[in-house]
Amino acid sequence: MQRNDDRDGNPSEELEVISWNSAWVMSCVAVVAVGFGACEDDAGTVADSAVSDSVSVSETVSETVAETVSETVSETVSETVSETVAETVAETVAETVAETVTETVAETTPDTETVQESPRVSVVLFTHIEDQTPGGVLGTDQSKNSYLGLRAKLIEVGELAQKNKVVWVLQPDWKILEAARQYEDAATMASTGGKNFLVYLRDDLGVFIDPHSHENGGYNYTDVAYLLGLLGVGGSTVIGGHVWDPALPQFQHWERFRSPVYGEKYPAAVWQGNILIGSGTPGHVNDPLVSGVWRPKAPEAYFTDDPAANIVAVGQWHNNVAGVQELVDLYAAGTVPATVMLTASWNIQPSQITAANGPATIESTVFVPLKAMENAGTIKLTDFTTLVDTWKTRFGAEAYLYKP
Repeated sequence: MQRNDDRDGNPSEELEVISWNSAWVMSCVAVVAVGFGACEDDAGTVADSAVSDSVSVSETVSETVAETVSETVSETVSETVSETVAETVAETVAETVAETVTETVAETTPDTETVQESPRVSVVLFTHIEDQTPGGVLGTDQSKNSYLGLRAKLIEVGELAQKNKVVWVLQPDWKILEAARQYEDAATMASTGGKNFLVYLRDDLGVFIDPHSHENGGYNYTDVAYLLGLLGVGGSTVIGGHVWDPALPQFQHWERFRSPVYGEKYPAAVWQGNILIGSGTPGHVNDPLVSGVWRPKAPEAYFTDDPAANIVAVGQWHNNVAGVQELVDLYAAGTVPATVMLTASWNIQPSQITAANGPATIESTVFVPLKAMENAGTIKLTDFTTLVDTWKTRFGAEAYLYKP
């Protein structure tokens, strides 16, 4: 760099100016470092010192020296700072970012045990509409009046479920579906926005709809699933109740659903269910007491889990709301580990729905207390399909049967 020897002034003063500029440069470096959390408040001290030195120099150095020094410093600083700052900043940033990232990750990485949601009992409320409903012969006034009365009550329960933010599942057998095909005309659907009541329940009130079948009257599960499709509410693969005991004459051979099954009334229809619920006995007089989810191995080994099986069973437990509290207490006491799913489900019967003040009673004795439990974080109100999906994703499809 070419020096200019025609300027006046003391060399020591020039050095002081250069020193001031160096201090200013370092203060800039300090500011950059502060941006990465690597510099403390001493950057402010350096800056203050630099300002003080600048005032001293400006009072003692002539205008000529100031101009000359400005040119010299500009070149010197430009060359020196560009090299020094680049190296300093690169090293500082690399070290600081590495330390900061390490510390930040350590501080912000969530504790797995903390994040994991507390276990909740999975609860499903459903209603079976049996194959004698509606009453009377299809096509008669008796049948239509029976249908319309039940239709109104089911909609009322759906509205109360929506109001209380409670999940409710409707599982109809064949007769009410054939009735809907006959009776859901424009006049009937005027009260449900031009939709048949099943579509209205599902789309407007959030009710889930699965097939249910006693496989009587020439209709099997596939026929019921087919009728649901015709009415615009098909798609479920839930086998909504069955007689599980192979020793009973009413045994429904659930294992046949390992492959697609053809209809009886509608032989061209085909359907394959894969979720068994309501493992029951005739009249529900000797239903198994079980909570949990598993994959039945065979009819003779129904309560043995087979991880390779393609049908899942959901335990129904007992005692309705009081029974749900029993399961909540099992989690709380550590009797059942938090890593497995406990389940409860029960049928809100049509006789309860059609009784005087039936829907209001269901709301106060079932919907309200269960919603309070859900709000408290001890249960999860759900449908059967979502329950099984949760069992697979959150619980790793770990089979568990609680049988006291």
